[in-house]
Parts: sequence; C-alpha cells; structure tokens
Amino acid sequence: MPTVQEILNSIETIAPHRYGFESDRIGLQVGDPQQSVTRAAVSLDRSLGAIEFAKENGCELLVSHHPLIFTPVTSVDTKTHVGRSILELAKNRIAFIASHTNWDSASPGLNDYLCGLIGLKSVRSFGSGATVKTFKLVSFCPATHTQTLIDALAEKGAGQIGAYRRCAFSQPGQGTFIGGEGTTPAVGSSGRVEVIDEVRIEMVFREGARNGLVAALRKAHPYEEAAFDIYPLAPFIEQPAGRIGELDAPTTLAEFAVTISRLLDTRVETWGDPEKRLRRIAVVGGAADGEWIGAQRANADVLLTGEVKQHVGVEAGESGMCLMAAGHYATEHPGAVALKIALERIHPEIDWLLFTPKAGMNGRPFYTVV
Repeated sequence: MPTVQEILNSIETIAPHRYGFESDRIGLQVGDPQQSVTRAAVSLDRSLGAIEFAKENGCELLVSHHPLIFTPVTSVDTKTHVGRSILELAKNRIAFIASHTNWDSASPGLNDYLCGLIGLKSVRSFGSGATVKTFKLVSFCPATHTQTLIDALAEKGAGQIGAYRRCAFSQPGQGTFIGGEGTTPAVGSSGRVEVIDEVRIEMVFREGARNGLVAALRKAHPYEEAAFDIYPLAPFIEQPAGRIGELDAPTTLAEFAVTISRLLDTRVETWGDPEKRLRRIAVVGGAADGEWIGAQRANADVLLTGEVKQHVGVEAGESGMCLMAAGHYATEHPGAVALKIALERIHPEIDWLLFTPKAGMNGRPFYTVV
C-alpha cells in the first residue's frame, strides 16, 4: 500500500508546494512519512470532529484543506485546541497533511471546482499568488552538443515555462582559450590560441534546482571545464489563486445571489445595485475580500468570496465593485470534495472518505429563516 510520503508526492503533482503562499503552512504536519495508508479521510477543517471521524473509520491519514499547525508550537498539551488535536492524532497513529493555498491556486484546484459548480465558462486566473524565484542558466558548447546539453538540463527542471517544457534559446558565436600544461581539450590543442565555433544556450529554472542542474551540466558538457553563468530573474506569480469566468447569459446581481445561495446551500450577503447586470464573475473561495481590486481591474462585474469585512464592503461598493460573501465553509467545502476526487483518481487502492460536518458543528454554520 502507498505510504504517507507517496501521497505527499502525489499532492505535489496536483498542487505543488511552490503554489502555497509564503506565510502558509502546508504539507505533513503530524505523523510518520513511511506509514502505510489503506484508508484516508479528507476534510475542509482540521477539527477534532474530523479527527474523530478518521479514528472511527480506521483511517491512517487525514488530509485537510486548513492547516493544524499555523504558528510555532511551544508545548503540546490538552490546554489548547491544537495540542489536543496533535495528541489525538498521535495517539491513534493518524498522519495529518494540510493542502491549503497550494490547492487554492492549483489548476485545476479549489477555485476551478467552484467555477464549475457555478457554470462559468472561459475561466482564467487572476489576483494574488505565491511569488516564484527564478534564474537563468547560460552556458556555451560546440554546436554538435547543443541538443544533448539542453536535454540534460531539461531533465533536471530547466526550461519549464508555464505549460511548456524544454524551453531554451541558442545563439552561435565564438569562444577562445589556451589550454595549459596537462589539459586535453575536447576541441583543438593545448598550448596555443584556439578559436572555436560555439553555441550560447540559455534556460530558465526555479529556485531549488540549481545544484542538480550544475551537476547535470558538468556531466553532459564535452569540455573539461564547462563555462556557465547563473543570473537571478525578477520574481513573478506563476499561478494566481483567483479565477474569472463568464456566465452563459447575463443575470442581475439579485438573481445571481439567489442562484449562489441555492447552489452552495448558504445565505449570501451582497453589496451592490441589485439590478446591476452581471456576466463576468470573479471567484476566490474563503477569506479573500482583498481581491476585489484585482477583480475590478480584470473587468469582473462581481467578486464572489467567503467573507467580506465591513470596511471592504464600503470601499468596494463606493468604487463601483459588487461583492458577494457566501461563507467560508460554503465556498471551500466543495474544494475538499474536489481534493478527495483528485486523490481517489491517483490512489484508487486507498479507501477515501469525506468528512462533512452536521450543520452548526465542526466549522459548518447553519442558517435560520425568519
């Protein structure tokens, strides 16, 4: 059976760690990476209710959207909710993995699934996301070894740009050298001035790949001493968390609020003119009211999120931007469903369960009708 580490590796393929926001805490937080997993639970929250659900169903793993350990833990005892949770997980040998903003941003991920529920078309990304540090590797080799060198570097992660891989730029030029005593140049002879036709190769790579790339370069390069440079590039957001899509047909803000309340089984708070016509919808589940400025700049008619602070409602409304707060649970629990489905596809040999709390319990609110 798969181990906890193998499931972590699988999550990395669908929601890479680098997509997680800098301040976030994701990955394995409790447990043994080498523990085998036959049954696992997925939940939105790291509640004691979710842990009890995993325990009662004989799960060796709990995967939660929201992290359990967010700030440094100075003690583990029963005086705090986090302490009780850690002890309960450890006592029952249940490993705990958090997949938070990396799953928010993943494509497809939590916000894509939410767009699918709403029925949005032509969905694209926008807004905040993790900043990725990238570099450019530049090297020089004979034209006969250009493709071999590009292949070797690409295998170690260089040349990945969006959905494209093995991206490289090459340019012909000339290199010159004098080989010292004891050298055996791959081209030319030692002890004299040599001028060699060479190709300059440029490839980008992400932070963390440097050591592997340099080793691969030296192994694949025909020269005794491979010349290369590494330049830092401007950081950029590789995969924003927000999504914008279009409705099949325009609707009013009031009608859309009714639709969302029904689709997500929630009660929507709405800011804006009830009769305003909507077509382009921005979606960011959870607590993301600060994304309204980016949504407005991206020409969205409304931002649908989980929570909206009062002053944000005032500022956005008076700036001509409509907002909808459908609840943190309502906008993110569908993402937990999507995560279970994604993990089920990768590891069908594991029995995957979904924890859905009763209304009013374990982080899920209930609504009254007056």
